[in-house]
Amino acid sequence: MKQYLDKFYYWYFIVHIPITLLIDSTIVIPDEYQLWIQKLIVSFHIETNKDILLIESPLWFKVFGLFELVVQLPIFVIGSIFLRNKDERITPVMMIYGFNAFFTTLVCLIWVIAEGDNFGLTRAEIYNLVLIYVPYLIIPLVMMIDNLIRNIKVFNKIEITKKNQ
Repeated sequence: MKQYLDKFYYWYFIVHIPITLLIDSTIVIPDEYQLWIQKLIVSFHIETNKDILLIESPLWFKVFGLFELVVQLPIFVIGSIFLRNKDERITPVMMIYGFNAFFTTLVCLIWVIAEGDNFGLTRAEIYNLVLIYVPYLIIPLVMMIDNLIRNIKVFNKIEITKKNQ
């Protein structure tokens, strides 16, 4: 099971690199510095899904976006390299990333649900937007729990080794 999850995490990180660079970076990059392709993709997403987070971009959301660029993007690159090389030293980082991504997505979902009506979204549009973000809630949660369990097993092995010495 572990090898399947690691392969999934690898592709999750690989896919997130262009998503972060092309879409999520627009949260913090001013319009005049965005590439035409970024503007096109984000405009399409906003028109199609009425993503009020990208329309409004509250300050807390911009902070999340900045954190994604500065902290998570390097994790996507480094994590994909470590996972490709089957290097388990990445598990503590993946556990922390999983928590951060789960938590920030949860905050976004709560805000969309709480504020969607105030921005003129119908219940169906709110649910659609929630469904778009749910995988970014569930996958990091699974990653966090899976890597927490892996780290606990490693620490238990270390404890057993120490006791046997």
